[in-house]
Amino acid sequence: MRTMRMSTWVWLVAILAAFGLGVIGSQARAAEPARKQLEQRVEVLERKVRLLEDRAAIEKLTRAYGYYIDKKVWDEVVPLFASDATVEISNRGVYRNTSGVERLFKQVIGRGHPGLADGELSNHMVLQGVVDVAPGGQTATGRWRAFIQIGMWQKAALWAEGTYDIRYVKHNGVWQFQYMRWYGTYFAPYDKGWAKQSFSNNAPSTEHAPDAPPSSPYDSYPGHYVPP
Repeated sequence: MRTMRMSTWVWLVAILAAFGLGVIGSQARAAEPARKQLEQRVEVLERKVRLLEDRAAIEKLTRAYGYYIDKKVWDEVVPLFASDATVEISNRGVYRNTSGVERLFKQVIGRGHPGLADGELSNHMVLQGVVDVAPGGQTATGRWRAFIQIGMWQKAALWAEGTYDIRYVKHNGVWQFQYMRWYGTYFAPYDKGWAKQSFSNNAPSTEHAPDAPPSSPYDSYPGHYVPP
């Protein structure tokens, strides 16, 4: 009699255990879609965070470029560009690779003199940035504007403004400039302003010639040009 009761209890426990496992399995199967949805959502959010971090790094890179240009710190400017970069500033022509970038900034724009001279002003404020990072997170595009004040104490001063069209590339986790084109909107003397006088757009240097002529010459103020 006792053996029969024990056997009955064993069967009852087995049935309850099987039922419990069935319930747990059913709950697990029901929870699977919710788990997959959560994983997908986490993946999407992680991708968005990476793109935001990339955009922040690119914006910092571009603003740092403006600050270095302010003080003509060319040894800090050149490393911001990829080794195979292409740069075109105004109508000065196309400069390629590290040697061309260095020649453009140090010799053409800097005229062979690093840093600011006494009484010299060279403000280069980079503004209104719009940056788009490619889905892969390895390339990006940017559109910025530069408002410029250039002057020499008691000698001359001018205003300038223009649009930057930039392509960025990430090398070993670090963002750099891959392509840069700056379209000067106007160049005007400080005392007369853009209403009364405008300087002509820059021309290619004969002493430190570009690697190629201007890719697409354009007209600056009082003419106008809309960068593509």
